[in-house]
Amino acid sequence: MTPRNLFGKFVVGILSVCVITAGGLGVAVTSGILTVGQPTVEEVRTDWGAVNPETSEIRTEIDLHNPSSVGVPGVADVNYAVEMNDVTVAEGTSNDVGVPTGESTISLSTQMDNQKIPAWWASHINNGEQTTVSIQPAISLPLVSKNLPAEERSFETNLLGAFESNETQTMTAGEKTVLRVTETDAEWGKATEERTPLNVGATVENPASGDVAFSQLGYTITMNDVTVAEGTTDGEVNVAPGEKTTFAIDSTFDNGKLPTWWESHVENGEQTTMDVQFYATVDEDGKTKKVTLPFLSKRVVFTTDALGGGETTTKTVPRTEATKFQPPKLQSVESEWVVPETENTGIRTSAVVQNPNQPGSLFADRLSVDASYRVLMNDVQLVEGQTSRTLDSGRTDLELSGDITDREVQQWWASHVNNGEETDRVVERDVTVDAGFARLPVGGKAERGTITTDMLGPVDSSSTLDFSVAGRQVGTVSETRAKWGDATMAETPIESSAVVKNDRSESIHITEIGSRVTMNDVVLADEANERDIEIASNSQATIRDTVQLDNSKLGAWWKTHLRQGEESTLSVEYYVIVEYQGYTERVELDTLNYEKSVTTDMLGNESA
Repeated sequence: MTPRNLFGKFVVGILSVCVITAGGLGVAVTSGILTVGQPTVEEVRTDWGAVNPETSEIRTEIDLHNPSSVGVPGVADVNYAVEMNDVTVAEGTSNDVGVPTGESTISLSTQMDNQKIPAWWASHINNGEQTTVSIQPAISLPLVSKNLPAEERSFETNLLGAFESNETQTMTAGEKTVLRVTETDAEWGKATEERTPLNVGATVENPASGDVAFSQLGYTITMNDVTVAEGTTDGEVNVAPGEKTTFAIDSTFDNGKLPTWWESHVENGEQTTMDVQFYATVDEDGKTKKVTLPFLSKRVVFTTDALGGGETTTKTVPRTEATKFQPPKLQSVESEWVVPETENTGIRTSAVVQNPNQPGSLFADRLSVDASYRVLMNDVQLVEGQTSRTLDSGRTDLELSGDITDREVQQWWASHVNNGEETDRVVERDVTVDAGFARLPVGGKAERGTITTDMLGPVDSSSTLDFSVAGRQVGTVSETRAKWGDATMAETPIESSAVVKNDRSESIHITEIGSRVTMNDVVLADEANERDIEIASNSQATIRDTVQLDNSKLGAWWKTHLRQGEESTLSVEYYVIVEYQGYTERVELDTLNYEKSVTTDMLGNESA
């Protein structure tokens, strides 16, 4: 999914106001140096949340980076309204908005009132199928209130275009040609909150030897299977032999059904199939027949992007009556790592789709294929890629790729450690064919699995290690233990401890504790910390130390891990400096020191 930015963009301005206003109100600094820098927005993700006929949730997450040493306090109240063609469809308030130092995320949730959809729809139709989405933000701080500039974007549809044609068509009843259609057109009437008139007309001629009479015309209009209009019209249409005439059908949308349609539209990724079916009753040889009017009946697929500013599309697709369609098949899909020397790593996915529909058939020139690839690790989106193209008859090769940033590697690593060295892996390979009348998944079921490691497992807590100073055995090290602390984006702590026993009649001193941790020779930690720990004669003490792995080095390690087929060698080394009777000795803590092979299977490659 491409991140949507319209709804989140105004937060950038709000945060700027917060920083400026905080500076204007004054910041007291009693000591030290105050570093000042304006927060930046690293990423904005806006999408639909829960939706029902009454409300549609708009969810926005903003990842922030505040380089300042002083955070913006949570004293700001943000008020915002979402308008579509001046129809207010959503209003919300976020209280106590603030920005701490470093990395943070702000989450916003707004409920859109679906009962405003009929009013918006009427404005959209009356405005030539054009809509301007506007977000009106305001911020309130102690002693200060400020309205911020509105963010706007526009989108349009072209539903009437499906009905406008100068192409000659024929209509039959059984084996008999009833009419020859030379022109069709349509126009919207004046829409209100209650109803939307749609007037569809056709110019026809009768090539038969007898009169053709439509005693009654009817219609049914559905949008994503929600019936928004149905009924019959009064009046008879008569076309004499060899005569040309124009007739129209006046249909009316029940706008009260639009909230239910809107729910389906949002749940379907802002895509709607509008199915307009017109029919007539024909008196022929004293019998009445119900005949569909294919030259007026249309199926239109349209998409919107109300939140994001992406492309909107409208296209006419074939109806499925009396057609044969063979769904394409996904033949294979494979993924591989891309590991450049300096750029981000990534995943390249290749898929082969086989389309059995022959060239020149009804659907051969109308098919398109959408392919997407996504890897989730503990709900951290490691990579996403997507592509779309026309699907040719026969074999079609698809290729898509996506980058993995160092930040995403750090997010996954922290989640893996904090989850007990366990990762829930979801690999989604989705290939969908758009046949116009339906979107057909042709393969690529999500693969789920679990990745587990035991990187601290080799620590031997049951062994006892003798240590000497100047060639004399002085004591022992036992009960060595290591565990993970709470990992963050910046650091991953290893908390270790050991019991050091002094077997001598004089005190010993531990003056330094050192450690070094590498993965595939990438140094994640290399520390030497001075300590002043005295252990009295014939006594023991528990020595504790915390090593902070530098997560900024994980990007470099990640490349070596992939180059070696998702395999790494973890090396952990601990030592202490011991003083005894004027002698100094470096003691390697072998019960804490080890090398371990760590393997993963992120992609879970398999043929479809």
